[in-house]
Amino acid sequence: MSEQATSSRVSEHRVRWKWFLALGVVLLVLGLAGVSVATLLELTSLLVFGPLLLASSIVQLLTALFGEGRKERLLHFAAAGAEMVFGFLIMVNPPEKVVGLIALVAIFLVVIGLARLARSLVTRSRGRAWTLLAGVIAVLLGISVWAGGSVAKLGFVGLCIAIDFLCHGVAWSALALAERNPDQSPVS
Repeated sequence: MSEQATSSRVSEHRVRWKWFLALGVVLLVLGLAGVSVATLLELTSLLVFGPLLLASSIVQLLTALFGEGRKERLLHFAAAGAEMVFGFLIMVNPPEKVVGLIALVAIFLVVIGLARLARSLVTRSRGRAWTLLAGVIAVLLGISVWAGGSVAKLGFVGLCIAIDFLCHGVAWSALALAERNPDQSPVS
């Protein structure tokens, strides 16, 4: 690899890791807030997740615009778009339609988990295993919400969303720390 290409890659990693860490910290804070809300308020907990998902999608859009490479950008936009749509759907869905909302949460968790799995396959970072793990956990959370069906309590569903935020935050933070030291070559 030429010296110029190596220096360009190192410079790119120095910028990217800060965005990844910011996204990870925001998701961790949102996840902790979500866990607190889910355990305190059963009916309103799920409704609080709409604005939390919107905040997360905005940070993901900024990360995609300023911190991502070309390959990962499309998947990042898709994940941010899904979070944004889901956040709006939660906010406009009346509490009387809880069964539909629970099914929507299950579908969202599975779809976002599959998007993370795809992103982990496209990303060539040493920290991509964390993204893979966050994707698997999201899929498993979606399946558990789906299996609970209409008898699933909203507190449990909200807790699943909060756990997803926490896992996603840990994945981005770990990816940021892996990107911070670009001297080692990435896993192919």
